Amino acid sequence: MAVYVFTHGSDVLKVGKVGPKSQARYTSQHYNPGSAQSTLAASIIADADHIGLGEADRAEIGNWIRTNVDRVNILLPAHLGVPVLTLLESFLQCRLRPRYEGFKSQRG
Repeated sequence: MAVYVFTHGSDVLKVGKVGPKSQARYTSQHYNPGSAQSTLAASIIADADHIGLGEADRAEIGNWIRTNVDRVNILLPAHLGVPVLTLLESFLQCRLRPRYEGFKSQRG
């Protein structure tokens, strides 16, 4: 299991979690805007003007993220359970206030 944090400079972009059977979410989905309902790639493309993306960057968003965004992974043993995973994710979301968390209408 893991909680991960994506940052761009001093801007915290996203905090997420994955359970022990969510390898695709952990390794690839956030780099492809169409791979899941909510991805970092789709959020960045929707906010391209703020980030300063050009058309070429949007077309290669996965590569842009790998080159320009930092990621911290906090790995947790599965035996701790999903409640611990969820608590850590919630704590980091509250503490770091990521730019792309929840629905756009919920962001403050």
